[in-house]
Amino acid sequence: MRNKLPQQFALCLQAPSSCVSEDENDLNNKNDNNNKKKSNATSLAKDFKSRAANLIRRRTTDSTLTEKSFVPPGEDVLCWEESFEHLLRHRSGQTLFRAFLRTEFSEENLEFWLACNEFKSCKEQKRIVKAKKIYIDFIAVGAPKQVNLDIETRVSTIACLDNPTVDVFDHAQRRIQGLMEKDSYQRFLKSELYINLLRRTSYPIHRRTSMEPTSSKS
Repeated sequence: MRNKLPQQFALCLQAPSSCVSEDENDLNNKNDNNNKKKSNATSLAKDFKSRAANLIRRRTTDSTLTEKSFVPPGEDVLCWEESFEHLLRHRSGQTLFRAFLRTEFSEENLEFWLACNEFKSCKEQKRIVKAKKIYIDFIAVGAPKQVNLDIETRVSTIACLDNPTVDVFDHAQRRIQGLMEKDSYQRFLKSELYINLLRRTSYPIHRRTSMEPTSSKS
């Protein structure tokens, strides 16, 4: 009596092409999975390299802005430590402070402040579009450059956006300016970025001596 072949082998003898097809499908599926894994790994590697490059660019900003190509007048550089308003009043001061904020990953605060200034000078017919962009970029919860506004300021500002007046962002702008002045600006004055620039001007000794306590006469 002949031994019966197992069903799976009997099927292969009857239709070998079907078995080969199943094996090929399994192999193709494995190859697809491997390709997907390689693609994901490549994507992650590119993302990591991009983030690392971005971080390096931020961290090397100090050296690029202290080159001879960026040396504002000494009077301007010196007055930036007198008040935050002096710093914001000068275009070169804004540039240097913005570079410092990049190293702290808080550049959005100055960008918002500048956008508010720009809004005040735009024509009336463009206000609604400009106000909407500022809202989307900086004020909306989850905005790509969301600034740190308290709930009351955020809500009151949003309520006026349907018919924005020229001063609609004034309160929010002052809040962010105050935060920068109390926090980032104080660190900026002590940063290598600002100190190195001071050394390139004609007033480094004046600043150093003016910051030293005066000795009392005996």
